[in-house]
Formats: sequence, structure tokens, C-alpha cells
Amino acid sequence: MFRKNLLTQMIYRIVTCCVSALAVLLTFGVFYVGQGADGLTWEFLKYYTNISNYFVFAVSVVVLADTVKRVYAGERVGYNRKILNLKFMTTVMILVTFLVYATLLGEPFTADFWQNLGNLSYHVFAPLLFIIDYFLFEEKKSVSVFAPLLSLIIPLVYVCYVFILGAAIKDFEYPYFFLDVNDLGYGGVMVWVVILVLIFTVLGYLLWLYNRITIENGKLKIDFKNIVWLKKPAERLPAVESQPVPATPQTDDEV
Repeated sequence: MFRKNLLTQMIYRIVTCCVSALAVLLTFGVFYVGQGADGLTWEFLKYYTNISNYFVFAVSVVVLADTVKRVYAGERVGYNRKILNLKFMTTVMILVTFLVYATLLGEPFTADFWQNLGNLSYHVFAPLLFIIDYFLFEEKKSVSVFAPLLSLIIPLVYVCYVFILGAAIKDFEYPYFFLDVNDLGYGGVMVWVVILVLIFTVLGYLLWLYNRITIENGKLKIDFKNIVWLKKPAERLPAVESQPVPATPQTDDEV
């Protein structure tokens, strides 16, 4: 089956890495008309979109490197075994980036939407390629039941990061209205943070449920047996206690 074909996975992930690399470069603003290296500032580091794309690129490189290594070692079928939880967390991150832009910020029915290479790269193409990788090539029943909760860590760290920037930098421009402490106050921002935590949790567990869907006798089934907690079941088997080796009886010649 093509889902387990490592050569197919390798080719797909090469494309993903190339598109993701372009998206990362475009977040720096280097290639925009009329803007060169002298126009660069640190501000691209304050946007969730950019940070989520940096995670996508880093994870994609690690997974691709392992896939290439296995293909050249002669393997032809299998699934990714590297940084499974981080890959899932990144999938949730970039899914939020894609959905927010596609439904709230972007205007997909206008010409400008399709003419801006930067927006398309880091809001649409790179996110979709990474998300599709999860749906096509992730091993079924391999994602920890805690992975959706772990996916909250990076967004919450990002919120704290923005708060620190806002407190440390005079006249700091908050990247998103729902994090603007000057406008909403900390109480208003925390309401939005709770809403976002719920959104991340729901999306995370929807992705987790997809990972549990199997086909048995031609019917779709959500398998809740053998739930993966932190490690794969085979990695959590108790160690077999070694049995003492019985002493060998001595013969007359050994006395």
C-alpha cells in the first residue's frame, strides 16, 4: 500500500521540505519588491504564523532525513518513528495557522489572495503539505492520547513570549488583536486564551480520533483498544525477568 511505501514518503517529504524552506525565507521579507536586507527587522519573530512554519520546516527536515536514511539502507515499507509527539504538536500548530487564515484573515475569492506568494507559501501550501503528510503517512494507532494536551505547550509558551515582549518593549505592537493587552487588558486577553486553548484541544483530539480510525471488513471503525499512552505498546512491555541458570552437575572427572 502506498501509505507504507517509504520511497513515496521520501519523494513527498522532499517536496514538503522545499516548499517549507521557501515559506521560511519569505517570512523574513527578503524577497518582497523594494525591500532588501537593510529593511529587515526582528519583528517577523513575533508572529505565530512564522513560528509555526519554523517548526514545520525543522520537523520536516528531521523526518525526511530519517526516511532517506531508511530508503538507502534498503527499507521499502514502514512509517516514521522519529519525534512522533513533536510532529503531532506541529501538525496541530500549523492546522490552526491554515484554518485561521483561510476562514478569518484571507480572502480566497479575490485575485490578491492568489498573487501574494508569501501568504500562499506560509499560510496555505506549506501548511497543507505538512497536514496531508499526517493524514496519508502517519501510522494508525500510533499517537499518544496525551499528544493533544502536549500540543497546548507551544501556543501557551508563545502567549507568554508575547506578554514578555509587550512588557519589555516600549510602544510594542501586538501581533494579534486578541493578545493586545493595551486594548483588552489582561482579563480580556485571558478570555481569548481560554477560547484558543479549547480550540487547540478540540482540533488535537479530532486529529487523534482520525489516527484511531481503521477499516475492518470494509467498515470504518474507531478503535479504542490498546490506547497509546506515552510510548508505543511494544515499547511498554515489562521486561522479562531473567531466570537463574541451573548449576551443571559435576562429573567425576571435574572433581
